[in-house]
Amino acid sequence: MSKTINLANLFPEPQNPGVSRGPLPRQLDFLNAALAPNSPKYIRYLGGIGSGKTMIGCITMLTLAVIHEGDYLIGRQFYPELRDTTLKTFLELCPPELIVEHRVADAIVVVRNAKGTKSNILFRALEDPDKLRSLNLNAFYIDESCQTSEAAFLLLQGRLRGRHVRKGFLTTNSDGRSWGWRYFVQKAMFKDEDSKKLFMDIRAPSTENVHLPDGYVDTMLKTWSQERIDREINADEDSFEGAVYSEFRRDTHVIKPFKIPDDWKRIIGADHGFRNPAAFLWGAIDYDGNVYVYKEYYEKEKLIQEICKDVANLSKDETIDGIWIDPSIKATRGQTGLSDWVTYCDHLPKKLPLYVANNDVTPGIDRVKSYLKINEKTKRPMLYIFDTCHALLDEIGEYRWDPMSEVRSNTNNFKEQPRKYKDHAVDALRYMVMSRPDAPKVDPLRDFKNSWNTPQSQIAQELHKIKNPPPKDPFQDF
Repeated sequence: MSKTINLANLFPEPQNPGVSRGPLPRQLDFLNAALAPNSPKYIRYLGGIGSGKTMIGCITMLTLAVIHEGDYLIGRQFYPELRDTTLKTFLELCPPELIVEHRVADAIVVVRNAKGTKSNILFRALEDPDKLRSLNLNAFYIDESCQTSEAAFLLLQGRLRGRHVRKGFLTTNSDGRSWGWRYFVQKAMFKDEDSKKLFMDIRAPSTENVHLPDGYVDTMLKTWSQERIDREINADEDSFEGAVYSEFRRDTHVIKPFKIPDDWKRIIGADHGFRNPAAFLWGAIDYDGNVYVYKEYYEKEKLIQEICKDVANLSKDETIDGIWIDPSIKATRGQTGLSDWVTYCDHLPKKLPLYVANNDVTPGIDRVKSYLKINEKTKRPMLYIFDTCHALLDEIGEYRWDPMSEVRSNTNNFKEQPRKYKDHAVDALRYMVMSRPDAPKVDPLRDFKNSWNTPQSQIAQELHKIKNPPPKDPFQDF
């Protein structure tokens, strides 16, 4: 290249006096990690409002494309937002002399490489990740990754087979403990330390951006709720908006496994799936009507015959009152006129009776929420989950309402719905709770069955006779 590009000049001119041009501290950390050959492979920039997320993502991709020839992808969930925000930002900061061609129809910007070659930067919507399978990328960048699916992230990982870089970058607002939190903060799914080191997280609060107009952040700090401040300014992932089960707390509802008493009632809630996972949850009900989710089955791409066999094996030593399953399986398929319901009934053992669940979404969610809510008298909820039920715990932490646009929220009779994403285990939970599980009947002599002749047992027997006298003989007066 005939002209040297100063990296600092890619950042906008500061509006405030006394502020030098260039990246903010956390932006610099992100850029240095992206350019270092031995740094983590996946880097996420979690930022508050105005923390320069999209800017640093675009500058990073442009810098890599200029240094290393090849194909790069910049993605966002939906194309209109990608075009109007991410692509717009990229074109504003990219020096015109670097752009060889902008193919608008194909959403590709071709930039000049430092070695005199070219690099292609593809702008793609991520709502249908399968369309990206044929790509060979040096790097990818997901803008607002909180809006995209884990499936898109995983698929793009498999596209990193270009000659250079082979890294993935994400920028996002706080979205609670979603899949991004699991990969970049919790890292519980990784069994070895080397895998954990592949993921790097950088958090940038809004207060770090000295380029913002005077009073911009102060006004929000004075007028917003603490929850919103934590989420949108401090980039705190423990607080997020739109949770369906906002009552859920890991320190309250998640417990260590214990041996379920034999006389507790046991039921199963189920959501059928093939391409999506089939989710089965085992629940036990104690004498006070509390529900304990103690076991789960969460598998995809399994035939109904295989699912039935697995569920039967998992229940072989238990007495199950029934399986309450998604009623959509009663729909007939194709020209056969058969349904998945028939197949389930044919392959489940008789000791596992199958019932159609109540699929009223809003009442079902309300009922689950009532079980999660802390009772003012007992100071306890009515729903507990064993910490071994990983799929359910992952989903319940991400389960949220579908965002409402202004147009939708102003529509008459608009009905708020949960987002249709990773909702299989939470649907099974809803079916279970909507089966209205009754507490098991208490045997008043159950504590004395093994010590029938003890004084305590004899007292209990006498009390039982007093409370439950035998029926009167109608002929005793004759």
